[in-house]
Amino acid sequence: MPEQNSESEALLRAEELLPPNILDTSTGVEGIVANEIATENELTNRVEPEVSSTYGAASQASENEENVGTSSSPSVSLRRKKVKKRKSEQFDASGYAVPPPQLYFILGSIFMGAFLAALDSTVVTTLLTVISSDLDALPKFSWIATSYLLAMAAFQPLFGKLSDIFGRKCLLILCNLLFSCGCLICALPKHFGGTFTTLIVGRFLTGLSSGGLTTLGTIAMSDLISLRKRGIFQGIANIFFALGASTGGLVGGFISDAYGWRWVFLGQVPLAFIGAVVVYLFMNLPSGSLGLGAQDTDTKSKLKRIDVLGSVTLITALVCAMLAADLGGQKLLYKTWSFAALVTGFVAFSLVFAYVELYSATEPIVPVRLLANRTVLASSLANWFGTMAGFTCLYYIPIYFTTVLEFSSTENGLRFVPSVFLASLSSVGAGFYMKLTGKYLWFAIVTSFLSIVGVIHVALITPTIPVWDQYSLLILPYCGYSAMLTVTLLALIAAVPPEQQASSTSIQYAFRSTGSTLGMSLASAFFQSVLIRNLPTRLQDAAPPDVSPKVLKKVIKNALSNGEYVRVAPEWAINPIKSTYESSCKAAFLFALVTVTLGFISICFVKEHKLHTNIARK
Repeated sequence: MPEQNSESEALLRAEELLPPNILDTSTGVEGIVANEIATENELTNRVEPEVSSTYGAASQASENEENVGTSSSPSVSLRRKKVKKRKSEQFDASGYAVPPPQLYFILGSIFMGAFLAALDSTVVTTLLTVISSDLDALPKFSWIATSYLLAMAAFQPLFGKLSDIFGRKCLLILCNLLFSCGCLICALPKHFGGTFTTLIVGRFLTGLSSGGLTTLGTIAMSDLISLRKRGIFQGIANIFFALGASTGGLVGGFISDAYGWRWVFLGQVPLAFIGAVVVYLFMNLPSGSLGLGAQDTDTKSKLKRIDVLGSVTLITALVCAMLAADLGGQKLLYKTWSFAALVTGFVAFSLVFAYVELYSATEPIVPVRLLANRTVLASSLANWFGTMAGFTCLYYIPIYFTTVLEFSSTENGLRFVPSVFLASLSSVGAGFYMKLTGKYLWFAIVTSFLSIVGVIHVALITPTIPVWDQYSLLILPYCGYSAMLTVTLLALIAAVPPEQQASSTSIQYAFRSTGSTLGMSLASAFFQSVLIRNLPTRLQDAAPPDVSPKVLKKVIKNALSNGEYVRVAPEWAINPIKSTYESSCKAAFLFALVTVTLGFISICFVKEHKLHTNIARK
């Protein structure tokens, strides 16, 4: 009897949770479908407050509900089973889509991918001459770096939409495996067909997959972590990326000296392969996650959804832009037909791409209409201009130190250590700020303004700069830049619906990658114009009467082509060389000041949106 009473009371409690059948106005009878929807909504609303406290509470609550109604009617039991299924598909209200132990394995693979992508972009900087000489292709050495950066920039915007179709897990595994294959191809010895062309193919593959590792890693973290906590983990990812970029040259030089340059690439093969295995084993997103891609469709149907025309025109336009930026003014003079053809190709294919995405494509590979969103456009432009300024300072401060202050490479590197370290902390600090406050706009404005102050300080550099200032010169610009990357990414994701976060993230990465290449090209144009215009005149004015025209011509040629020539130049030429390089670097710094200011203006147009504490953004 007590058991029956208990069972009856439980059944009554269960029945109280169920609303009465709803009249379906289209049929005049009690609607089964409408009633089940109302039932699910009612149960969800009543149970949800108890679920949001801890991971796993949803499934426990559903189990309790099912146990209560085991002796109820079949319709009640069926409805409760549906509620259980619905609750099991709910994202974790504590801010994570998977349990923390599983999350940490996935994040480890993502951080490893970011590290390898950045490492491989700079690991060859100290090896260009060694590799090209070993393969008898010294005049073509620049393609070792260009092929990588070209593939990375051209294909990076595609991964967002492709991951919406095929899923993040599939593409992350593919990119890790392609990265391993690319590095293996680069390391092929000559007796296995390893020629310079083979190396370029390998570098192209690693560049393509690196673009996927960085973009997909960022997108996947948005599937796994709520926006409120997202910034902290993005900051950590930025640390790994910065660590890879800053140590690439050092690691490459050390391994090459100890074991040979091929081991620089071979050493990365197992790391990327392990990353693929970890993703395969642990990246099991909950049912209903956008990161799973298109469900219940076969591969053929998924392939038909790819915007082929948009992809081809976008890649072609970006390739033309990257080649024009990389070759223009040096290997291709600005007045040549070749350079004009690249610029024309960029403009033409960009217009075709925009037309296809706006009016033709059923599912645009890059939804251009997203740029009509104020925050998407503003945050992307902030990345574009900010990256131009950041890379200009990164490359031309060492040139200033080398030519004007006559520092060695080691002395240059040591002076970057405080900036890299504090910039990493700045990125994570931005994440903590957003987690604690749920805000980001004024933080972004203040840190961007500090970047302007820092670049002004860089532009005012003099040869008498004190030692302490040499070590702190890049702290403000880099801390501001690092914080900006984290904040604008979160602002962009928060400004669009969850189903558009992958495409919008790809757009921002495209702005960032093209900004680095285009910024370096424009900064180089300003630097070279001042150098070429002033150096010959200053050396001619400073040359003693007994210096022959032949010797003067040789000094001018060496000074224009080699920044370290100042260390071995004739005494009469040292001051003119230093002063000209100083003014040339300052022309690049002024360009950086203009672009960082434009980035600050772009930040001011970003709109504040709510940073949700759960994955479902509710």
